[in-house]
Amino acid sequence: MPAASQTPRPRSAADFVVPLQRYELTSRQYAQVQRARMAAVRQCMRSFGISLDTPVIREVRWPHVPSLVGWLGDRKPSRYGYRGPAGYQADQYAAAARGGTKALFVPNRYSGVYDGSADVFDGRPVPPGGCHGQVMRRLDKSGEAHRRSLKDETIVPWKLLSDIEGEAARAVASDRRYQRAEQRWSECMKRSGRRYSSPADAEGDPRWARSVSITEEEREQPVTRAEIEVAVADEKCRDKVNLPGISLALHVAYQKDAIRADAAKLERVKKLLHIQLKNSSGILRPRS
Repeated sequence: MPAASQTPRPRSAADFVVPLQRYELTSRQYAQVQRARMAAVRQCMRSFGISLDTPVIREVRWPHVPSLVGWLGDRKPSRYGYRGPAGYQADQYAAAARGGTKALFVPNRYSGVYDGSADVFDGRPVPPGGCHGQVMRRLDKSGEAHRRSLKDETIVPWKLLSDIEGEAARAVASDRRYQRAEQRWSECMKRSGRRYSSPADAEGDPRWARSVSITEEEREQPVTRAEIEVAVADEKCRDKVNLPGISLALHVAYQKDAIRADAAKLERVKKLLHIQLKNSSGILRPRS
């Protein structure tokens, strides 16, 4: 069990800093890489006479680390309950996916061009790995050695960051120090007349969890007074027992342990991400 540093009392989103961030791009930089990826995909598919709709990429406004450690401040519970302001849920997905957004949809008849499962399309040779492979080579240009050193050439370079983040989160949830704080939170909620074992249970209450849209086709139901009341009580109890601060201290400790174990690989990930950022500028630069 790693030693947690002095427990902080975070007050704003800017207070949530974790060690993995020094290997990351900024949210604006991640968005730039994703925009370049989408532009290059469209360009490659267009060369085969295929017009492909791609997701709109926007810079993340609400970073995911505060939510990861259980802070509700960005969501403004007294107005929006657990779901947060418009765009908050989409931002959380995009932030966790390092600038990504909803999955790119490629119609079946064109999938061979995109993924390289076809050798020829409409009489034209398909590049190795399809348009996806071609785009990754453009982004990785001059960073091929870093890519090969990551062993799996099919994954995005930030997957290691995501894996470490997820492993740390699972370790925090199993840590007795966090569990004791969570128990104090549960007792606080009980005193307000609400019985939940954990914050996840409160957020996942079927009375409101099922009213949140997870696809563009579903209509999201308006936030209810019941959800707002529980979310407000929840935030007060989290703050009272300093659950976000304890969680943050433990995330920092577990991430430091993981970084020590994977330091060399993380440096290669960082270098490859910055190579992709540089190459994305060339892809997005208007041609004269």
